[in-house]
Amino acid sequence: MIGSVNDSLVSIIVPIYNAEKYLDSCIQSVLRQTYTNWELILIDDGSTDKSGRIAEEYGFADERITVFHQKNLGVSLARNQGIDEATGNYVVFLDADDELIEDCLAKTVNIAEETNADVVAGRSCENQELFQDRIIWTGAEALENSLKDHLFTYSACAKLIRREFIGKTRFTPDIRINEDSYFVFQLLCKQNVFVLTNDVIYFYRANSESSSRTVFSEKYFDILKVSDLKYKKIEEQFPQMHDLAKNMLLKARMNVLRILAVRTRDEYRDVEKKLLEYILDNKEDYIPSSKESNQWMFILSHHLFYVYKFAHYIVK
Repeated sequence: MIGSVNDSLVSIIVPIYNAEKYLDSCIQSVLRQTYTNWELILIDDGSTDKSGRIAEEYGFADERITVFHQKNLGVSLARNQGIDEATGNYVVFLDADDELIEDCLAKTVNIAEETNADVVAGRSCENQELFQDRIIWTGAEALENSLKDHLFTYSACAKLIRREFIGKTRFTPDIRINEDSYFVFQLLCKQNVFVLTNDVIYFYRANSESSSRTVFSEKYFDILKVSDLKYKKIEEQFPQMHDLAKNMLLKARMNVLRILAVRTRDEYRDVEKKLLEYILDNKEDYIPSSKESNQWMFILSHHLFYVYKFAHYIVK
């Protein structure tokens, strides 16, 4: 235990890039916290709008708020600077267009102190998955459940993380998609105490970047890079999870193929063929999970990918 709940300082890290539309709401959600022993670290990642000025105004008004400015280096390096600057017992990652529910810190710090947790994960408003009031995973259980597609193990947000547990682990700058998934994965490999709470603690604001109308970018191929990095580490350190790691590799390729289906036409036909070939050759590695994932596997395994892609194009 670190001490009484009220003694535990929480470092809230917010990377900011051109977020003037929602930044005020984001910061206000921290100011409304019923738990007041926090420091807010705002990292302006080379914003070209009014985000930097908004951050500075809040930093001037509240001594608990510190603002740093850097040239545009990306969200990973912004978060890394936040970790380096943090002095709290715990760390919370908050995106600049999202918000913390007002009792987020009070609930998660209390749970962490009660259970001696390294990570406390809660629900975000759009997550409808329900379970018993509290689940505690120890050792490699959280890692195993992550490989089984448990949604609470992907994002760095909606979590309270013990700073000492983070240690020297950092976000990987050259990963542009799923960078937070790989960061959390590295933490789970440390054999932690991971607590899930049914409490809603985080408000996630969906944006157009996640829309199927978004133009495809080759950064989405980083999904494959992340899966390969995870697979290598599992094979080296947790060979007993080989089957789960193979399932993870397969689903990463299914995911990229789904993105290609809805966001491209013919420019990546060779990539699609290679991904399809891998999936069909390794479909025995698939472990059924969500209804959507199972449906997508059905489409792919029955050679209906191009039918699906054409139908999606016609509808769009």
